[in-house]
Amino acid sequence: MFKRVGWGLLILVLSVLSLGYIFRMPITLHFVAPPLHQAGVELHCLDWSLTTNLDLHVQRACIGYQGQLLELADITANTQNITVNRANLILVNHDSSTEPKKLALALPQARPLLHLKRLVITQSQLKKPLIISINEPMLNEFVVTGDVKAEVDVKNTKLAGNIELDERLLSTFKAATVNSIAGLNLTSQHRFVFDGIALDIDTQLGADFTYAINTCSMTIKSSGKVSSHYNLNSKTLTLDAQQLATTLNGKNECLQSLGGVIDDDAQQQFVTRQIPLNWRLVLPSKIIVQDTQLTLDQLTLQAGSQLLMNVKQLAVDIKNPLETLLAQFALSFSSDDIALLDIAASVVSSDIDGNYQLKVATLPDFIDVDAQHISAQGHFSINSILAAQPALELSAQLALGQLKVHDIGIDNYQATFKAKLQSNQYLTASLSSQIDTINMGSIKLSQLTNQLTAAGSLSAGELFFDLTSETKLAKLQTEELRLNDIRISSTGLQSRALQASHHIYVEGIELVAMHNITSTAHPFEVIISEQLVTKLNPLLHQFVPLATLTDGKVSGRIAGDINLQQADLSLQVVGVSGLYTDYLAKHFNTQFIGRYDSGQLNVVPSTFELNELRAGAVVKQLTGFWQVRANELAVTELTGKVMGGHFLLDKYRLTEEPQQALVTFDNIDASKVITLDAKSGISLTGNVAGHLPVYFTKAGIEVKGGQLVNQGAAKLLITDNAAFNSVKAQQQELGPILGLLENLDIQSIKSSVNLKPDGWMTLGVNLQGYNQQQAQQVNFNYNHEENVFTLLRALRLSDEITQKVEQEYSTKGSNND
Repeated sequence: MFKRVGWGLLILVLSVLSLGYIFRMPITLHFVAPPLHQAGVELHCLDWSLTTNLDLHVQRACIGYQGQLLELADITANTQNITVNRANLILVNHDSSTEPKKLALALPQARPLLHLKRLVITQSQLKKPLIISINEPMLNEFVVTGDVKAEVDVKNTKLAGNIELDERLLSTFKAATVNSIAGLNLTSQHRFVFDGIALDIDTQLGADFTYAINTCSMTIKSSGKVSSHYNLNSKTLTLDAQQLATTLNGKNECLQSLGGVIDDDAQQQFVTRQIPLNWRLVLPSKIIVQDTQLTLDQLTLQAGSQLLMNVKQLAVDIKNPLETLLAQFALSFSSDDIALLDIAASVVSSDIDGNYQLKVATLPDFIDVDAQHISAQGHFSINSILAAQPALELSAQLALGQLKVHDIGIDNYQATFKAKLQSNQYLTASLSSQIDTINMGSIKLSQLTNQLTAAGSLSAGELFFDLTSETKLAKLQTEELRLNDIRISSTGLQSRALQASHHIYVEGIELVAMHNITSTAHPFEVIISEQLVTKLNPLLHQFVPLATLTDGKVSGRIAGDINLQQADLSLQVVGVSGLYTDYLAKHFNTQFIGRYDSGQLNVVPSTFELNELRAGAVVKQLTGFWQVRANELAVTELTGKVMGGHFLLDKYRLTEEPQQALVTFDNIDASKVITLDAKSGISLTGNVAGHLPVYFTKAGIEVKGGQLVNQGAAKLLITDNAAFNSVKAQQQELGPILGLLENLDIQSIKSSVNLKPDGWMTLGVNLQGYNQQQAQQVNFNYNHEENVFTLLRALRLSDEITQKVEQEYSTKGSNND
C-alpha cells in the first residue's frame, strides 16, 4: 500500500517537474519579469535549460533598461561562475528626466563570478561597434579588456576604478575625423569614483598631435594631471588643469609659407619676426561647466619672453558664446621691432572696453618713412559688437620723436585723437596736434598747433562731413622770408568733394581763402579784404629793410585751380605812401588784372599814378602803364612833372638783361636846375628841353648822346661864385671874356649829356647870347663834370621839407603797423 502511494507521489512530482521544465519559459517570465519591471528592468526574452551537470544554461536573454537594450547569449551559470560567451549592448541617448540618486546597491555577500567573453557595444556616435571582454577575478572587482581597458571596483555606495584611453578608441567616434586623428598619439590613465550623483576623475594625460599644411608642420603636446568632478544633479563639471602643461611648436617652414601671402620680401621678414614658433598654454586650477555655462579664473598663453596673454574671470554660455561672454583680457607683446604692445580689455556680453599702449623705436624698412620714437596709448570701447550698427569710441595719445618723408622732416609731434561712432552711425572725431618744427626743403615751420574736428553720418546715402580746423603757427622761415604769428580758421564740407574756406591772419594781414577739391580739379579763391598797407611792413622789411609803408590801402582777389596751376588775380592799391632811405613817395594808386598759368605771371597793361616822388629833385604827378609778360615787369609811357616842366620815359623793363630807354623832357625851368645848389651863386632863367638815351646794363645806368636845348630866351647871372672868381684871378687874361658871362642874355643853349654808371655826368655846353652892359655878342663853349648821384644825395639830405615829411610819415607809419 505504502509502496504504491510512494510511487504515485514520485510520479506526481516528476510529472510536475516535467511540466514545469516543459513550461519553464512562461513560468519564469511570469514570476521573474514583474519584480524586474518594478526595478526598471524589462525582460523581453529568456530561454534557459539545465546541463547534465545541473548547470544553468541560458541560450538567450533580452533585457531593457531605460531604453538601453542588452542581449545575452550562450550563458552558463553555476554556484561558482556565470560565463557569458556573447552579448550585444545597444546604447541610446539617456533620458535625464529622472533625478539621479546616491548608489545603494544591495550586493550579495556571495554569488557566482561573472565572465563576459565578448560584448559588442553599439551607439549612434560610434563609427564602428566597441568589442570588449569583462572578467571578475574577485567578487565585485571587474577587469575590462579589448577596445577599452579598465578596472572597476563595485561597492554598495560607489563605483571606483581606472580606465585607459588612447587615440585608437577616439578614432571610433564619428566626431573624430580621419585627418584630426591621423597625427594624434595619446596615452591617458583615468582614476574614477562614482557614487550615483558625483563622478570624480583623476587623469594622467600624455598626448602629442602633429598637424601639417603643405610644408608647415605644427606639434601640440599636453602632459600632466587633470582632476575633474561632475555632479549629475546640478550638471556641474569642475576641472583642475593647473598641472597640465600644453605646448605648441611650429617649424620655420610655417613662416616661410608666408611668401605665398606677402609678396614683398622685407614685409615677409618683418611679419616673420613677430610670429613666435613656440607657445605654452597654462590652464587654471578651477574650470567650471554647469549645464552650458563655462567659468574659469585664469588662462595664460605664453610665447617665450615675446608674448603673454591672460584671460581672467571668464564666464560664457557655450550655446551663445558671443552674446554671453564675460572676461578680462590682457595681452603683452614685445620684439626687436616692436618695443611694447599692451592691450587690456574687459568683455561684457557684446560690449568691449579696454586700454592699449604701443611703443616702436623705428618703423620697418619697407615703409618709405623714416620715423623715430613712436608711441601711442589710449582707450577703446565697442558696444553691441554683434549688432548691424555697433557703437564705438576710440581715444589715443600719439607721440613721434622724428619723422622724415622725402624732403619733409618733423620733430617732436604730439597729438590727441578722439572718435565716437554712435549706434545711428553718426561719427564725431577730433585731432589736436602739436609739432615743434617742420622742415620742407628751405622752408621751416616752428611751433605748429592744430585742432581738427569732423562730424557726419555713415548711414546709407551720400556721405557728408562737417569739418572745422584751427591752426596756429609761431614762425615760418625761408631763405628769403620770415613770417610770425600765423593763424588759420577753417570750415569745410566733405561729400563727393571737399569744400573748405579759411580765414587767415599773418602778422595782422587778413585773407579769406576758399577751395574745392575733387578727383579732377582743385579750384580755389583768395579774397584780400581792404586793409592798411602798413600791416605789410614786417614782411617788406625782410626784403627791403630800409623801406617803410606809411599810408594807403590794398584789396584784391585771386581765383584759380591748384591742380592746373592756373589763377586769375586782381589787385587794387589806393593812396599808398612810403619811404626808402631818403626817398619819399606819396599816394600811389593802381588797379590791375592778371593771370598765372604754369609758372608764368601775366598782367594786362594797367595804369598807375604817383602824386609825388622826392629824390632830391621833386617829381610830381607821375603816371604811366605797367604790365607783366612771362614774369617780366615793364613800365611804359611814364610821364611826370619836374622842375616846372614835363618828362616822358618811353619804356623800362625790370630785368637783368641790357636794355635801352628814351627820356624826353620839355619846359624844364632852367633856374630850378641851376639853383639845385643854392650856394653856387649862379642863377639861370628860361626853359630847356631835350632827350636822354638811357642804357641799363649790369654795370649800372648810362646816358649816351643826350641832348639839351633851350626853349625861348634865357638869362645867366653869376655872382660870388668861388670857383668862377678863382678862375678869373688865376687867368687874368680871360677875365674880360669871363666877365661877359656874369650877366648874359642867352639866345641859344646846346649841350650834350653823357652819364657813366658811377654817376659822373659830362656836359658839353655851347652858349650863345648877348651882354647888354658891354654890348657884346657871346659864343661860349665849355665842358662840365659833376657826380649826379652825389649831388642828388646831398640835395636829398639838405631838403628840409623832405626831412619834415619823412619824420611825419615815419611816425604815422609806425602807428599804423
